[in-house]
Formats: sequence, C-alpha cells, structure tokens
Amino acid sequence: MPHVAKIKRLTASGAIKASKGLVYGVTLAAGSDAATVTLENSTDGSGSDDLLELAAVANSSEVAMFPAPVWFTTGIYANITGTAPAVSVLYE
Repeated sequence: MPHVAKIKRLTASGAIKASKGLVYGVTLAAGSDAATVTLENSTDGSGSDDLLELAAVANSSEVAMFPAPVWFTTGIYANITGTAPAVSVLYE
C-alpha cells in the first residue's frame, strides 16, 4: 500500500500530528521580520527534543526537503516565531 503524505499549514505555533509520524519537508515564508520554525518531537511543545529548525529573513522563504523522511516518535509540533509567518509541513 502506498504512503500518503498530508500538508499542514500554520501561521502560529501548534501541533502537526498528535502521534508518531514522518516529516518529508517544510517550507517557511517570513513576513515583515525574520521568522523561524522548530519542529519538536512532542505533541504540545513542552519537550526539548528539537529535530529540525529552519530560518528565513524578512520577506523571504526557505524550503527543506529530505531524501529520507525524518522520524518523530512522539508527535510533531511546530514552534513558530516572527510576524505573520506561514509554515507548511509535508508529513505522514
């Protein structure tokens, strides 16, 4: 059976998935100032197991795509900073 990835779009910190999963890629579009997104191996952002961080300067975008997916054993939570950023996470 083929794998089916989903896309979750966020403009503020929040859960991507409340259980274990795989991340295939992340895009970050910064607003009027610099922005970051940190993907945590957590369901609610309370952990300290950061598996990915992506940063973009004001009014620019950054993309991270992985040749092999990144495994999150607890959950996938996005901690987002900046003014009016947009984040998309391709996950399963």
